[in-house]
Amino acid sequence: MTDDTQAVEAALYGHDELTDEKAEALLTQYKLFVETSEALVLRRQGVNNFFLSVNSLLLAAAGLLLRDSDSSKLEALVLIVLATGGVTLCVVWRRLITSFQQLSSGKFKVIHQLENRLPARMFAAEWIALGSGDDPEKYRPFTKVESKTPLVFGVIQSLLVVVGFWMLLG
Repeated sequence: MTDDTQAVEAALYGHDELTDEKAEALLTQYKLFVETSEALVLRRQGVNNFFLSVNSLLLAAAGLLLRDSDSSKLEALVLIVLATGGVTLCVVWRRLITSFQQLSSGKFKVIHQLENRLPARMFAAEWIALGSGDDPEKYRPFTKVESKTPLVFGVIQSLLVVVGFWMLLG
């Protein structure tokens, strides 16, 4: 047992004996905690949808600015500001994805510890069936795929900043 696992277990149980009354309370708490992990997934999807929508709007606005070959200096400045805002949003988006991944990992450590006192360890069994995340043929973590999206948008937005400066200087 790792120090981290022992610390989680100590925080959950202390040194209490599991009575029938405590077992019932534990099951109730387990159900509530699993619900919070599901709520986290929904929140994470909402955040991703928000950043995806805002970045799409920024790229659409940039496309409107770039459709004329004789763009003005003002349009170039607006493009630079929009794209710089887009890059900033992508950095924040990537950090939020990392934060959500860390929260999710913490929640599942707690869920796995709670399952140690339950008759069945469904989440632990599922994790084992998925190769504990070590075999990409069995399971590819969503965070790895998800975290590439802000990078793609960030690169596009960065290129637009360069285009904006090129238009400004050209």
